[in-house]
Amino acid sequence: MGEVAATIIEPVDVLKAPEPSVVYTLPTATVGNMEAIEGFVANVEKFFADVKIDPTNAEQVKQLKALRADVNKAAAAIDDKRKGMDKDVKAAMSDADNALNALRDRLKAVYKKTGEQIDEADRLWAEARRSLLQGEYEAVAPALVELIPLDAFIGAEPKLMQKQWGGNKACNALDDMVERAVQDREQLAQAGLAHPNEADAVYCRTLDVRAALAEDKRLKDAEAAAAEHAAKAQALRETIERPRPAAQPKPRQEQPQPLSRYTFEFDGTESQAAQVKHLLVSMGVGNRTMKKVRLG
Repeated sequence: MGEVAATIIEPVDVLKAPEPSVVYTLPTATVGNMEAIEGFVANVEKFFADVKIDPTNAEQVKQLKALRADVNKAAAAIDDKRKGMDKDVKAAMSDADNALNALRDRLKAVYKKTGEQIDEADRLWAEARRSLLQGEYEAVAPALVELIPLDAFIGAEPKLMQKQWGGNKACNALDDMVERAVQDREQLAQAGLAHPNEADAVYCRTLDVRAALAEDKRLKDAEAAAAEHAAKAQALRETIERPRPAAQPKPRQEQPQPLSRYTFEFDGTESQAAQVKHLLVSMGVGNRTMKKVRLG
């Protein structure tokens, strides 16, 4: 593949570009009967200033609509004349207008085409700067390259890939960032985090200690929420699965028996009679009557 020969550019003195010498006569437009038209408009304004209709009167509403239509036609006629005047003026300058637009577009085409070469130059510069930074990174921290991509450092400090920083300054800044990253990861490793690997992964993407700590907290909160949910779900399952106590049968209620009057006699001693009386009282027997008849 042969080498591409660069063309030596003989600069065109664009600073001394000739200004288009456009000769034109400013149009003069007059309205020959301006006084009559202005008087007409004034009379219309005066007439309608005093017009008041009864909105419930259909005939008056109809008449006002007709008058308004005439007013709108007069306004449209004036506007049509203005548009016609504008069209004629623009037509008179169209040739010069088109010629100047064409010349402008030819220069814009040159600007765009040469811009493609500038874009290619910028691409090659960016490619060289990235290669320089990548080589510097691999030289100072080869073990870290697999964990933290170069783009993480560029994202944290865009000036690494900008022309306002020379190559040496960019490399020195990258060295400082790499050293800080090593220190930050060591700090996170000794912080006793619940999820050190996940937090370190976030740091390696963002180079942000706060983001890494936030990720650890997020995971801890999620675990706590999951544990709380699991406990509540288990309690609910136990409640559902717990056997319900068997229903106790209602005590049978004795139907009240009808009352009857009974009479009986017995021979016994005073003590025996007292025991019989006590038994009747304990049974709730009512209307108790006991008569004593001495036998001898």
